[in-house]
Amino acid sequence: MNVSGTLVVLVLSGLTLSYLGQQIYTRFQQSHTKRLLEEFDAFTELKEHTKEFNVPEVIKVTQNVYVAVGFGLANSILIEGPNGAVVVDVMESYEAGIEVMRAFRNITKSPIKALIYTHNHADHTYGAKAFIEDPENPPQIWAHYDIEKEFRRTALTSASGFRRAMRQFGVLLPERLNSGIGIRLRYGKTDKTLSIVHPTHFVHNKETDVDIAGMRMRLIHIPGETDDQIGVWLPNDKTLLCADDIYKAFPNLYAIRGTPSRDLIQWVSTLDLMLDLNPDYLVPSHTRPLSGASYIQETLTVYRDAIQYVHDQTVRLINAGIAPDDIAQSIRLPENLATHPYLKEFYGTVGWSAKAVFSNYIGWFSGDPVDLQPLTFKERSIRLLNILGGPERVVQESRAALERKDFQWALELSSYVLSQDKDNPDAKKVKVEALTSLASRHSSANGRNYYLTCAYEEVTGINIHITKEMRGMAISSSPLHILFSVFSVRFKADQCSNKNETLVFRFTDTEKVFSVQIRNSVAIVRESDVRNGADIEVTLTETIWKQILTGGASTIMSLANGSISVKGGILKFSSFMNCFDRD
Repeated sequence: MNVSGTLVVLVLSGLTLSYLGQQIYTRFQQSHTKRLLEEFDAFTELKEHTKEFNVPEVIKVTQNVYVAVGFGLANSILIEGPNGAVVVDVMESYEAGIEVMRAFRNITKSPIKALIYTHNHADHTYGAKAFIEDPENPPQIWAHYDIEKEFRRTALTSASGFRRAMRQFGVLLPERLNSGIGIRLRYGKTDKTLSIVHPTHFVHNKETDVDIAGMRMRLIHIPGETDDQIGVWLPNDKTLLCADDIYKAFPNLYAIRGTPSRDLIQWVSTLDLMLDLNPDYLVPSHTRPLSGASYIQETLTVYRDAIQYVHDQTVRLINAGIAPDDIAQSIRLPENLATHPYLKEFYGTVGWSAKAVFSNYIGWFSGDPVDLQPLTFKERSIRLLNILGGPERVVQESRAALERKDFQWALELSSYVLSQDKDNPDAKKVKVEALTSLASRHSSANGRNYYLTCAYEEVTGINIHITKEMRGMAISSSPLHILFSVFSVRFKADQCSNKNETLVFRFTDTEKVFSVQIRNSVAIVRESDVRNGADIEVTLTETIWKQILTGGASTIMSLANGSISVKGGILKFSSFMNCFDRD
C-alpha cells in the first residue's frame, strides 16, 4: 500500500509550487545551451532597468522607516518604534530573509514585535522564520483575512502554476538582467528555504488601527494586484507602505504564470484612496521608495489613469465587437503615459492586460462562432501539415519566416511540426531560434523569461521537479485545511466513478476532523465529521500525518506501533486512496 506516495502528491500546495523549484538536466547539450544563453540580445531598456535594484542596500526613508532593496525579488521594510520594531514583508526564502535581517540589525537591536504580510505572494511571505529570533516568543503576524482563501486557490492549480512560474521568473536561467520588479527570485537547497509562518492576526475591516511597539499605525485594505493586499499608513510621518499596488513598471494586470484577471476598477479605486491620503513618502514592496507629496501625487495619478485607460478602451472595443487578440494588438497607451518611467512595460504589458479585461467581462468566447467548438491544436496541426505539403515543407517555410524576421509565424509553424513529431531536430532548431529572437525583443522581463525558458527546455530536455526537502518544508509549514484542499482536484473520476464511500481523519493532538466523501464522480472535502458514520476512519496526530507525508514515518510502521488506527479495513483505506492522482 503506497498511501504515503499518493498523499505526498496530494498535499503539494501552491505555497511551494508558485515560485520555488529544482531542476534536473536529463539531456544537457552544452554547446547548444551556451549558444542559446549567449547569443540573444536583451532589450536595452530592460538592461538599464536593472540599475533600479541590482545593488542590495537598505534605504532610509524617514527617521524610523527603512526599506531593503535588491536582496531578492521583493523589498522588506523595517519600521522602528519606541518599544520594538515591525517588519513588513519578509522576502521569498530563508536565505534572502536572513541577509535582510542582518542588514536591519545594523540599524536597530530592538526586538521584532510584529511581521506584516501585505499579501499572499511567496516573495512577501516565505522568509518569515529569518525574522523570528525567539521561536518561544514569536512576534504577531498580521495579514488580511482573505490570505487563507488565496493560499487555497493557489493550491488547486499548483502543478500548472509551478511550471508557468518557473518560466515567468526565469528561475532556471543564469542570473542575468532582472525580473521586472526586482533583481531575481532567491532560494536555496537547504531544509530552511521555505520558512513561511501562517498569520496570527487578521485585518477584517477596510481600516484597522493598531498600536504595535509603541507606534500608531493603520492597516488599510487596498485590493489591487491581489484581493488580499493591505497597506500600512503611518499618520505621524505621512508615510504609506503601498504593497504591490504600484512599482516602477507597468502593472501586472494579468500574470502569465496563471492567475485570475485582476479587477482593474478595484485597483483604480485603491489608487484613488492613496491619492486622498496625500502621503509625503510612498514605500512600495518592489522597486525604490518615493518622497515628496507632489511627485507622489503625479506618479500615482498617471499610474491609476493608465490602468483606467486600458480598462475603458478595452471595454469600448468589446462593445464594438472586436475580438480579444485584435484588441490586444490595437490598444496602446497615449504617449504621455507610455513614456512615463513608472509605466514602461518591464513587468506587465498593455496587450496582456487588455485580454484579461476581455476575459473578466466576457469570458473565454470571442463571439465568433468559429471559436465555439474549435479544432484542438493537434488536430489543426495534422490538417495544416497535409495542406502545406508535409513536415519538411513546413519546416522550410518556418526557416524562411526566420530569415525575414517573422518570428511569431516561425514559432507557430515549427510548433505545428513538433506537435506531430516532438523530436524533429529541424523544427526544434527553428522553434528555439524563434523563441530566443522573441525574447530578445520583448520589453517585459516576464515575457523574456518565459520565451527564453521555453527555449531552454527545448534544448536541454529539462525535467523540473520539487525536491524532497522542499516537499517536506511545504507539508510541515502548511495547515491541514490547505493540505486537504487539493483532494477534490486529484480525484480520478474516470477510474472510481462507481465508488460511494466516506473517509474520516481524526487528529487527536489538534482535535480537528476532516472528511472526504466520494459520490457521483466527485470528492467532497469538509472540515467536519459526517452525520451517519464513515466507511473508513483514520485516527492519528497531525504530527504523525505530516511525517508520513514527508517520508519521515512509514504508514505500515505507524500502524504497527499504534500511531495510526484504521477502522473499516486497511485494504479499503488503500483502495480509497488509490482513487487520487499520485503525480
